[in-house]
Amino acid sequence: MKLASSLAVRLPLVRLPLVRLPLVRLPLVRLPLVRLPLVLFPLVFAWACVAPPTEADGAGDSGDGSDGNTGGSSSSTDGPGPVGSGGSTLVVTDGSGGSIEPGTDPDCDSVMEVVLRDFNASHSDFEETHAGQDDVGCGMVMPTLDTADGKRQPVFQGSIGTGQRMITDGIISCITPWPYTPPGEITSALTFADWYNDVPSVNMTVEATLDLTASGNSFVFDSAGTPGFFPLDGQGFDEQTQGHNFHFTTEAHVRFGYQSGQVFTFSGDDDLWIFVNDKLALDLGGLHSPLTATLDFDAQAADLGIAPGNTYNMDIFHAERHTSASNFRIETNISCFTKVVVVR
Repeated sequence: MKLASSLAVRLPLVRLPLVRLPLVRLPLVRLPLVRLPLVLFPLVFAWACVAPPTEADGAGDSGDGSDGNTGGSSSSTDGPGPVGSGGSTLVVTDGSGGSIEPGTDPDCDSVMEVVLRDFNASHSDFEETHAGQDDVGCGMVMPTLDTADGKRQPVFQGSIGTGQRMITDGIISCITPWPYTPPGEITSALTFADWYNDVPSVNMTVEATLDLTASGNSFVFDSAGTPGFFPLDGQGFDEQTQGHNFHFTTEAHVRFGYQSGQVFTFSGDDDLWIFVNDKLALDLGGLHSPLTATLDFDAQAADLGIAPGNTYNMDIFHAERHTSASNFRIETNISCFTKVVVVR
């Protein structure tokens, strides 16, 4: 006889009541904030992320193969370090959480990227209309840079400026009001607006670089070793006057780490304006023979609103407007520039 193998028993489903537990709020404990010195962060970060160099990696030198002066300078590994740093790397903060390490940032070197604009001699601010005087003039542009709409450019103030320029030992001074009335050297604000803007049929734009090479503790660009400063020969309109393409403007926009003792000297013709921290710092406007003046950052720090250990914009504007020579020379102990992109 066969017995039943199993008996299925279905038990009734019992639903348990939902029990809501009371919410217990724990007191908030505030731990003290420990501030580490800023200089420790890059050291800790580098220790955590970079393996110690082997002998083949250049152990015993900077560890990255850098000579303290990347891309643009011809200095050797024994060349000068950042000025005022005693040859060590200075981390310069920009006040917004960023930093520049002169000589190590791949975007920071002694090369200036420039925008050149070629004109014809028939433009009313160039060859055919105006002749030059060395003392014209201070204040041809406004003392503050126009930074609206992403642009960075000077603003016209007057065709003879606000005063007579005098230069003594490279230092510019201005005599105001004018002791006499010289002829104007810029037609109007409207014509001046052509100089540093792309204007079809009026100018042609070419991008180039100025390589500042190491010379002792300075970095130099000097057109004296060539027939002169004619970067647009064979380019742009290539309107030949006395065998060269005169009549052009130059502009450069960079950032730099300000250290005590820095200077920037310009020698050349014609107009030259340098703005630092959006303020006019060197004023060599006008049609003139080669003039030399020096921007002493320490002496002008209060007027420019700058302090060592920070980074600032420097905007350079130049014009070659008249024959029969073109000269351009920069000498500075600033070793490192970072390009600033502006709207054109």
